[in-house]
Amino acid sequence: MRTLALCVLLGAASLAQAERRIAIDVDLRVDAKANAAVEVADRFADALAQGDLDTVKSLLAEDVIVLESGGVEASRDEYFAHHAAADAKYLADATQTITRRVAKSEGGTVWIATESTLAKPNQAPGKNTETLVLAKRQGDWKIVHIHWSNR
Repeated sequence: MRTLALCVLLGAASLAQAERRIAIDVDLRVDAKANAAVEVADRFADALAQGDLDTVKSLLAEDVIVLESGGVEASRDEYFAHHAAADAKYLADATQTITRRVAKSEGGTVWIATESTLAKPNQAPGKNTETLVLAKRQGDWKIVHIHWSNR
C-alpha cells in the first residue's frame, strides 16, 4: 500500500513538474514550517518563466531588494523598470533542474537557498544559485530579497 501511495504521489509530482518545466533532482532539506513560503517561491519562478508579470509583481514586496549580475534593484518598481521583462523572456524556453534546496523558517521569515542547472536550446546548461527571503506581510508570504548568481 505504501508503494502504491508513493507511486501516486511521485506521478502527481512529475505531472506538476512537467507543466512547470522545473525538475527536482536531488537534495531537498525544507523545514515543514517553510513549506507555504516555498510554494510562493515556486509560484514566483513559474510565473516569471511563463511571462505572467502580474503574478510576479503580486508575490514581491514593494521594498524587495534584487541582486543580480552585480547590480541592485532596491524596489519592486525598480526591478520591473529594469529586468523583470528581460528575465521572463530569458526563462521562457529554459528548463530548470533543482539540484539542492535548503529552506529554513525563523519566526515570520523564511530563507530559501537553491542550486540548479538551467538548460536552454542550443546552449550548454549553466549552474545557478538563488537565495530568496520571504516575510509575512499582512498575512501573506512576500518575497523581500532575491539574490541570483550563475556560472
